[in-house]
Amino acid sequence: MKLNLDFYKGEDQYSDGDIEDVILQYTQNYTEDKMADVFKNDMRWPVFYHLTNIRKNIINWYPMKKNASVLEIGAGMGAITSTLCQKAGRVVCVELSKRRASAIANRNQTCENLEIIVGNLNDVTFNEKFDYITLVGVLEYANLYTYTENPYVDFLNSIQKFLKKDGKLLIAIENKFGMKYFAGAPEDHSCIKYDGIIGYPQKNRSAMTFGKQELKNLLAEVGLKYTKFYYPLPDYKLPNIVFSDDYLPNEKTIQNYMVYYYEGTKIEFDEKLAYQQAIKNGVFDIFANSFLVEASSKKINTKIDLQKANYVPITKNEQAFYDKDYTK
Repeated sequence: MKLNLDFYKGEDQYSDGDIEDVILQYTQNYTEDKMADVFKNDMRWPVFYHLTNIRKNIINWYPMKKNASVLEIGAGMGAITSTLCQKAGRVVCVELSKRRASAIANRNQTCENLEIIVGNLNDVTFNEKFDYITLVGVLEYANLYTYTENPYVDFLNSIQKFLKKDGKLLIAIENKFGMKYFAGAPEDHSCIKYDGIIGYPQKNRSAMTFGKQELKNLLAEVGLKYTKFYYPLPDYKLPNIVFSDDYLPNEKTIQNYMVYYYEGTKIEFDEKLAYQQAIKNGVFDIFANSFLVEASSKKINTKIDLQKANYVPITKNEQAFYDKDYTK
């Protein structure tokens, strides 16, 4: 494992606050296989979000080419980094925050195929191109770090130069028409109910997500016209199960995920019941809570039997996170 500070300018531009010092300490004291022990006494959302191994379910079923190279942009505190290291021949993480990068390093000390670069992607230079680039919870923030009239287009164009001709971009992002938002969950970034559904009317927004067709159009605009959509539930952050256009849910399999919402959320209806109606009418994909999108300039031939996908089991300590009543 190599920690590269060549592009670090001495300040952390993105953070969840001082609680990250607590999380960093946990990464020093707990190994990955024992991380769920943290939740016996600390179930605060940032702690759970950054440290639960459930996060790995967004990528652990995805087949990568043997000895593949991966660029992980916005690696956070390393939720999926170890999984990428197990799958690929070489992994390069780029993370704005030195504190977060330190957490990644703590969690992956034995990974000899990992390089962690601290700094703004716009300042980083590479001497290689990659088979895969991952943007997990990153694209929606493009306007914060790309200062142009079309930040989402320009950001995607800028990272394409790091992708091999037959390479694939993997994007995990919320769907602004996700069923949970109709049920009353506030938009994940603005915390405003129905914000994405009505088109983000506030001009000074920190982030923006997209519907399925919008996202397809955006990717096609930058030359990534071939896409495959996957539908992690309850969302890409804490996926219990993943569907796809080749493996859509039915009224039975839609029950196979565990719902959660942010503290204080008042839910108006059971989203699983609403999904049953969406399934009957063939529009589940339009209302999926979030997407994992596989995008390329070349035809995609990835074959995955999601019915046989293996997911990280939920421990007893993690189960407590889901055992809440969101109707009150």
